[in-house]
Amino acid sequence: MTTNIPYFSLAFLLMCIGIALLQAPVMAAAEYLGGEPVLVASLGGPNEYLPGSDAAITVVIENRGTPEFKLFPEGRVASDEQPSTAKLLRVGLEAGDAPIIIRTDPQMVGDLPANSRLEVPFQAKFLQNASGGGYTLPLSLQYQSLSFAEQRGYETMAYSYKSTSATIPLQVKVTPRVSIAVTKTQAGELTSGNEGFLTLTIRNNGSLSGNESVARILRHQESPLLPVAGTSYIGEFSPGKTVQARFRIQVGDEAQASTYPLDVVVEYLDPQGDLVTTGPVTIGVPVLGSIEFELLSNEFAMPRGGTSEIEILYRNTGPVTVRSAQARISAVDPFTAEKSTSSLGDLAPGEEARAVFVISVDKSATLKEYGLESEVRYRDALDNRLISDPIKVRVRVLERSGVDVILGNPLYMTILVAILIGIGYFAYTRRKKGQDKRD
Repeated sequence: MTTNIPYFSLAFLLMCIGIALLQAPVMAAAEYLGGEPVLVASLGGPNEYLPGSDAAITVVIENRGTPEFKLFPEGRVASDEQPSTAKLLRVGLEAGDAPIIIRTDPQMVGDLPANSRLEVPFQAKFLQNASGGGYTLPLSLQYQSLSFAEQRGYETMAYSYKSTSATIPLQVKVTPRVSIAVTKTQAGELTSGNEGFLTLTIRNNGSLSGNESVARILRHQESPLLPVAGTSYIGEFSPGKTVQARFRIQVGDEAQASTYPLDVVVEYLDPQGDLVTTGPVTIGVPVLGSIEFELLSNEFAMPRGGTSEIEILYRNTGPVTVRSAQARISAVDPFTAEKSTSSLGDLAPGEEARAVFVISVDKSATLKEYGLESEVRYRDALDNRLISDPIKVRVRVLERSGVDVILGNPLYMTILVAILIGIGYFAYTRRKKGQDKRD
């Protein structure tokens, strides 16, 4: 039998190489086994806020997890995943029992490997009446982490993950402050263009007692309400205390019957002696409208050169009672007033009163219609002396006729007087003669 030695040697060499390849490491990378994410959170920056303030809260999240050990696998594929990585991390901040509104929804922030950190911003608003003190904001964390990895085939790894949820309490503080609420508004007879009193009931809803406190009203943007006496002293303003503050305001001429805004604040000294002003509280103040008068009789006719007594009926069409009202008429050329004022007394809304004037017109006046102005002077609830807007009184000058022609002409009057004297003398002499005959 013949043996082929070169062929046998080559086959033996190939077999040895194959065995060596099977026993050699597949890759040099390390595989981390054991361990899990360890997440901690804190607030970045200051954690104390003022009531009513907008807050940018930054949450710092750290992964302090570490692998327990690592393995250099032989004969299999190394895993690319680390069990200490928090994957698909979802972060949400909640208000809990804190007086705050969280405006940012929960956020997906991606993967957080071990020994790394990230910052997650949240926008929030602390309530205006938030009491001072410490509060807890629950921070919710949801993520996945590697449970185990299984090799399938020569180059394929199958990963299995587990889901984890956690809640971490974050501590915030609210600075104690005086916070006000206007619980009652009492407005006097506020009418357009006039002044009036405003009484407010103010309560301290805050958690701090203000010293040397002063209530103040301020104009709100372009509101027609203007402070005249805009401050009222309170003194010590402790939490829960209710006080009344009285102010005097001016209503603009342009104001109609409506409700208009006005801002209210309280200035006080805090325990450190610093002057602090509360956030403004906007209230609505009712305005009743304008005080107006209507003439129910305002058309008259007068003969040229004559004198007439005219009666005008005035009606209070405004929303409030006017006091000690007095009507006045202004006579201008060619008119003169022998009686230009007349008392109307107190007029409630819708009430009427009659005024009597005596005016004359020059004999040379043009025959046409004239407009005289009338006004009403009165006192309001604060005893202020006020004057209404002018009202037109129409007077038509006519030509004299009949007896008026004679009475208005000096020549005719002379002849008439002479005739009357003659008639009187004739009657007297006739009566005298008749008496002599009887004697």
